[in-house]
Amino acid sequence: MKNKKNIVYYIYMFLIIVTIPLQPIFAQSSSISDKIWTGIGGKSKWDNTNYMMFTVSGNSKFSSISSERKFLLDKKTGDVRFEGGINNESVVLLFNVRTQKLTGVFNENGSALPVQDYRDDLSNIIEQYNLDLKVLSLPVTLLSNSTLSDQTESKIINAERLKKITFNNFLGKSGSIYVNEETGLIKRIDVDSKSYIVNGYKDIGSGLVLPTSFKGSSDSISYQKVASFTDMEKQKFKTF
Repeated sequence: MKNKKNIVYYIYMFLIIVTIPLQPIFAQSSSISDKIWTGIGGKSKWDNTNYMMFTVSGNSKFSSISSERKFLLDKKTGDVRFEGGINNESVVLLFNVRTQKLTGVFNENGSALPVQDYRDDLSNIIEQYNLDLKVLSLPVTLLSNSTLSDQTESKIINAERLKKITFNNFLGKSGSIYVNEETGLIKRIDVDSKSYIVNGYKDIGSGLVLPTSFKGSSDSISYQKVASFTDMEKQKFKTF
């Protein structure tokens, strides 16, 4: 009887010894993703955001689209309102990014313009919109589309110790980010042979925090105005 008790005791102690070192290992594998989500306010904040508005300059992929442009989007329906310049003409375009259907065009005074005259510009506007939104929501884009891998390397950037994390898919490319392990904020991204300092984090509404400044050695992207909403006038997506 005593021997049986000893065997049970040894098995119990063995399981404790084996289990203890495994716990921090499993925790570490998901800690970076968890910290990044926490840094921007949590996944639920992003999921519960119905509408977003942002004005951006820089990173214009098409010469026909003005440097400064404004987008208002309905995350649930895919409806988008664009305000900016196309071929040096100030216009408002209403379209749905999912159906890729252009539903209305207006000049800066609110007068309706022929929709058919702008159909050829729509694909460029949608591509620019997708690019601008993915850059603005960099943490969400990476967490949703990429596999993140911890690296042993860390760097001191602007007096912050940042942990290097590699990713396999941001705008279709691989690269690395540097994350403040305490705050979970991404402070630098290396992609496509370029490095960008990521900063200007702002609470855009309801506790959702996103970066608004991306500065590279030869180019930069700036989001002057960013806001999120839970409610919005549907007319914004239907008329001027």
